[in-house]
Amino acid sequence: RTSYYMRLPCVVGICVLQLLISDSLAFSVLTAGSPAPQTLRPAATLLQHTRSFSAQCTSLRTARHRKNPSVLKMSGGAGSCTGVFVYIQCKPGTEEEFKTASLANAQNSVQEAGIARFDCIQCVEDPTKFVLVEVYKEDAAPAKHKETSHYATWRDTVADMMAVPRTAAKYSTIFPVEATGWDVPLYLKTGSTESIQDELLAVHVFVSVKPGTEDAFKAATLDNAEKSVNEAGIARFDFLQHLEDKNKFLLVEVYSNANAPAEHKDTEHYARWRDTVADMMAEPRTALKYTNCFPFQDSNWRISKL
Repeated sequence: RTSYYMRLPCVVGICVLQLLISDSLAFSVLTAGSPAPQTLRPAATLLQHTRSFSAQCTSLRTARHRKNPSVLKMSGGAGSCTGVFVYIQCKPGTEEEFKTASLANAQNSVQEAGIARFDCIQCVEDPTKFVLVEVYKEDAAPAKHKETSHYATWRDTVADMMAVPRTAAKYSTIFPVEATGWDVPLYLKTGSTESIQDELLAVHVFVSVKPGTEDAFKAATLDNAEKSVNEAGIARFDFLQHLEDKNKFLLVEVYSNANAPAEHKDTEHYARWRDTVADMMAEPRTALKYTNCFPFQDSNWRISKL
């Protein structure tokens, strides 16, 4: 932030110098052969320099955010997506049918322009429970999704499989910071299918913080997430905030092997995060464990760009 404001006077000075040069040139042209000096600057010239100054200030702000993505996200900048978590409980005995129908829907859904991800996961403790993790890049994308033929086919196919009505929770994404960090690989977006099934463990950690600690919790968790996602055994480490209750957060930790969760808790950054947020907790954290149904492969969960 300091370097940004130190550079701002330089930009102002450049623009002033440009104005002086422009005035001098305009004066020379306008006074050639004229009986009296012309002192009024054309309105178009003033507008041009005003726009130039605004563009240079915007450029500096953008550069500052690119150097510190946390500032961009904490200030509500571009790149935020909406995560819709759809909770489903099937009737016992319909699990495989549900997975087959949901796989077809997910494979088609990730090809929609406004959808970044469409994960399908199954609860470890209760195989009749599933979660669809739908990540939308545009406000209109959820409504457009429900207008597609593949959604209508899925909805009608699974209707009689539901043990209870579906429920949903909406979150805004915090990490990955950039929208591209949520995208599945391009080949899935173009309709290609996966040939290998990797067994991954997805852990959803539900957090409720004390009012007034939200920003401090975000800062500590962003630092932890940025480091955690670089661990070899971690495919994803997503961080989201509930849209309606700003004191509630969700961590989506996707592990590549059974040893990875314990290895993560042995790291310095996890210990620092745990100790930093301890007094911010409004209630003890809870977690649910899932296995992956879609995408199949470890590589298709990983963040493509940070």
